[in-house]
Amino acid sequence: MRRTSRSQVLCLVWMALVLLAFLGAAPPARAAVPWLSVRLVGGGMANYPVNDLSRIGFEGDTLVVVHAGGTERYGAATVVRIEFLWSPANSGVVDPRDAAALVKAVHLFQNQPNPFSPAVSPWGETSIAFDLPTAGPAELVIYGVNGRQIRSLVKDTRAAGRHTASWDGRDDAGVKASSGIYFYQLTAAGVDESRRMILLP
Repeated sequence: MRRTSRSQVLCLVWMALVLLAFLGAAPPARAAVPWLSVRLVGGGMANYPVNDLSRIGFEGDTLVVVHAGGTERYGAATVVRIEFLWSPANSGVVDPRDAAALVKAVHLFQNQPNPFSPAVSPWGETSIAFDLPTAGPAELVIYGVNGRQIRSLVKDTRAAGRHTASWDGRDDAGVKASSGIYFYQLTAAGVDESRRMILLP
């Protein structure tokens, strides 16, 4: 029988703790209309109706949200979670065409799996799906919480439609990134969106 190394045990314990934290967390609130929710360190929260958003993305280590009421800035280290709150079951949307229009408000989807660990199979990498409304140049970049670019996954011209990219937990130089929170940002014609993910050891 093979012995389990100490690092494998620590990795499994870490994953179990993260899983327990996710299971023990209160279920996310559901909104009657689509909202972007930015949850902050210390329990603070900022909510924005998706229809009022004109831009969300990173400038260095600052999350910038441009909406109908102005511009808000959040240091990346203060952002705990970015969520899209909407449930078709309680949205009040009757016409499927209206529902399709709401879903099209999101172009960058949550990576799967999240969290993920390159050391544990089958989660050796994570997959990021994104939609492009039109053909043209597209860029998908991973950033650390300090705003430093970690990895450029996509930087080319893409057709309109659904695309996917994978990240193996390594930086542009091929060096394994440290465990922690990372943000990924999609920039393309008519799209500038970011999301958060967790890399485990």
